[in-house]
Amino acid sequence: MTKTSRYFIKTSFLCFGLGMGTGLWQYGHHVYGWPAPTTLTMAHTHIILIGGVMNMIIGVATWFFPRSKKGYRYYNPKFMWTLYWILTAATLGRFLVEILGGFKLMTGLFITGFWASVLQMVTLVLIFFQLWDRVRSKGSHMREVQGEIF
Repeated sequence: MTKTSRYFIKTSFLCFGLGMGTGLWQYGHHVYGWPAPTTLTMAHTHIILIGGVMNMIIGVATWFFPRSKKGYRYYNPKFMWTLYWILTAATLGRFLVEILGGFKLMTGLFITGFWASVLQMVTLVLIFFQLWDRVRSKGSHMREVQGEIF
């Protein structure tokens, strides 16, 4: 398992923990009247889906799928490592903006959150492009040509 894979997977665990905590906060808000920002549901959903699920998928994909052929020009481990840090910063930044901005509905924070979302989307597209060649069959396409049905 590569260092990048481990970091993506461990980050997903931390984000799932944040998601569980915000879910408990949400429930406490409804049951016990705990103070909560109006954007708590958005922050909770975001940290679970992007921070938890997407990081887990990317981490497992970089670990599980075979490496690309030597000389493949699209996958760059150093670039992938940079993308990890950008995605992590944008995800946690957006999460914090959603929590803090929801208490007083601060438009300036939400504009920052919007651009953090755009940064996440662009980063995820670049990550998917980096991983595209790794997600390939290992021999099944040859068996399909020979008539085998799966």
